[in-house]
Amino acid sequence: MRQDQANAASKGGEVIPAQSVGEAYLALLKQRGIDYFYVGAGTDTVSIVEAYARADQSGIAFPKPVLCTHENLAVGMAHGYFMISQKPQAVMLHVSVGAANAVCGIMNAARSQVPMLFTAGRTPLFQDGKRGSRNGEIHWAQEMLDQGGMVRELVKWDYELRDGCNMEQVVDRAIGISMAEPRGPVYLMLPREILAQEVDGFRPSMPVAIPAPPHPDVAAVRELARRIAAASHPVIVTTASGADPETVGLLVKLAERFGVGVAEAKARHTNFPSSHALHLGHDADAVFAKADALLFLETDVPWIPGKTRPRDEAFVAHAGTDPLFNRYAVRSFRSDLTLTTNARALIEALHAALEEQGAADTAAARRAALEASADATRQAARNVMQRVLAKDGPITKLFLTHCLDEVRPQDAILVNEYSAIRPQMRFDEPGTYFGNPSAAGLGWGLPAALGAQQAAPDKTVICVVGDGAYIFANPAACHHAAAAHKLPVLTVVFNNARWEAVYRSTLTVYPGTHAARYAEEHETKTGPLSSLDPVPDFEKYAEASGGWAERVTRREDLVPALRRALEVVTKEKRHALLNVIGA
Repeated sequence: MRQDQANAASKGGEVIPAQSVGEAYLALLKQRGIDYFYVGAGTDTVSIVEAYARADQSGIAFPKPVLCTHENLAVGMAHGYFMISQKPQAVMLHVSVGAANAVCGIMNAARSQVPMLFTAGRTPLFQDGKRGSRNGEIHWAQEMLDQGGMVRELVKWDYELRDGCNMEQVVDRAIGISMAEPRGPVYLMLPREILAQEVDGFRPSMPVAIPAPPHPDVAAVRELARRIAAASHPVIVTTASGADPETVGLLVKLAERFGVGVAEAKARHTNFPSSHALHLGHDADAVFAKADALLFLETDVPWIPGKTRPRDEAFVAHAGTDPLFNRYAVRSFRSDLTLTTNARALIEALHAALEEQGAADTAAARRAALEASADATRQAARNVMQRVLAKDGPITKLFLTHCLDEVRPQDAILVNEYSAIRPQMRFDEPGTYFGNPSAAGLGWGLPAALGAQQAAPDKTVICVVGDGAYIFANPAACHHAAAAHKLPVLTVVFNNARWEAVYRSTLTVYPGTHAARYAEEHETKTGPLSSLDPVPDFEKYAEASGGWAERVTRREDLVPALRRALEVVTKEKRHALLNVIGA
């Protein structure tokens, strides 16, 4: 393919001296604001390798390459980078087999509405006769009839680049669809011959505008405002509105001005300051007992029907960019009003509508009742922690949570895959807490923390994971990446040598039966299919890549060890690991 200079002159920007579609592709990513290129290299990336090798000579600006030695690591790092930067990143993995290894991470990104340009090479199209055609035995076995089918259910769009002549249009469409709300990953396959096509320079056009976010229906907002203004105990329940950090301050202003409580349901972000007088905590039963008007904002599972539900007489509304969560096969919750909107737009519109309703004039009485409920919730949480601290014994998740909350810098970023107990921690600053995605694909936490550290190099990043989640993260690859890319993340592994969720879930379905008696009868801590004994010496994973590591077995040693580990990551700028032996 040759770039027609007459056509190029009609485009914006300078001509980039690209010699291949691969070079032009990387240059376009940089032009479109992609900072990092997370890559698991293979025989399909030869044109990409050549482009980076020629970069000093060509002078072309490319995204910084981040070599990842496992596909889950690459996708997880891109996920974590977006969480902090709000900028989507690009991933390229090795053909069908590389994409297959990344499906778990793509599901996490999809359910978290994280945009990502997810790409993989494609087995060469031709047996011979073209640059890039097949020259290895694997090029026959790795081909699939429908490579995109592996992730089609999880991505917003998938396509195979057919020719270099429309590479720019295809990439811009991919980025646009990925960033349009509800956001999510897209999948683009890149055949080796196409990337190897020759070009004679490349002049990118102006980027296509990203669609504006959805705004709520005016009449629906007025009805919502009317219901809240008429309520004595109105509550906004949110899981993920804080994915946009700017919503936190807006929600605080709305709550204070109009006397509205805010509760969090399995929070995956800092949605509302924990210490705020109107924060009602995380206990759905306590919230539903009093709430007479409820707005569930970006909450995929507002309640679990078999456990609790709002009162029949309570008004219930749901709102979000995809309030029905249409990719969930079965999801049915009562709703008196449903709004399609992004969180920021709704909060701003609701603020104005409540002002029109005169809701501020009656806010004092609502605030008093809500603050009393919030005080009771906080006291209950304190009582739980006091009981935990009053007795000795092994390190529990609650004790670990207490120690983490005591020592972490308040502006630190905490990435939590299960082991920290969110209701017992205080998060007041937006963008400081990230919980595991709703899909709960294990192995997300540590890669996401590494990506977060890349996006916020001046912040302390702490990753808290269970032993099972840590093993799923491919720790050797993660610590290698921490060393190779100079990412001083502190990893805290809660190590109780079992998949506790498996055992607990079994007991809820089969209470008092064989599984309940199994641990006692077999003198073990768990049931069948749950034990991880013998657990590896996790410290050695970090040490093998030059990291600092320590094992902690006693309660009295945990806080000093956490302080030492924080000193290593903040002063020495080395990655660190604490292997916390718990019960």
